[in-house]
Amino acid sequence: MPGNVSEACRRRVISRTQFYEYKRRFQTHGIEGLKDLPPVHKSHPMTTPQEVQEKIVTLSLSRPAWGCNRVSTQLKLEGISVSAPTVQNILNKEGLGTRYERWLKLEEKTAEKEIELSAEQVAFIEKQNPCFRERHIESSRPGELLNQDTFFVGHLKGVGKV
Repeated sequence: MPGNVSEACRRRVISRTQFYEYKRRFQTHGIEGLKDLPPVHKSHPMTTPQEVQEKIVTLSLSRPAWGCNRVSTQLKLEGISVSAPTVQNILNKEGLGTRYERWLKLEEKTAEKEIELSAEQVAFIEKQNPCFRERHIESSRPGELLNQDTFFVGHLKGVGKV
């Protein structure tokens, strides 16, 4: 059935778009045009340089409360032009896409080696980490009064009132 594109596509299980691409390549380059093309490069020519990516990660960990817009603006002030979506993509690839993930990474780095944290950083880490939520309270001097508030949760079988 020469001339029937639909039948040819059905027999070869290809799309019409693919058929016309093969036809164009054959008309332009002959039989050589139908050979497989070399694979597309994995890296894009406009890929963000590795040193800029490292700078983004470092800046995000030093200021974990900053979002991608603020990081992008700060980098522009330093002469590095990177869009906010690009910053977000880089942070996502590093597992630092959310503020919470950046704070946890900062806490993990702090646990590995001793670094000086700001009061804001310490307060936020303590607020987010369940280990810090229940603390042991000690009085600062003898005779100081401490107050503890309790509330009724319910009855547990075999335990009683909780």
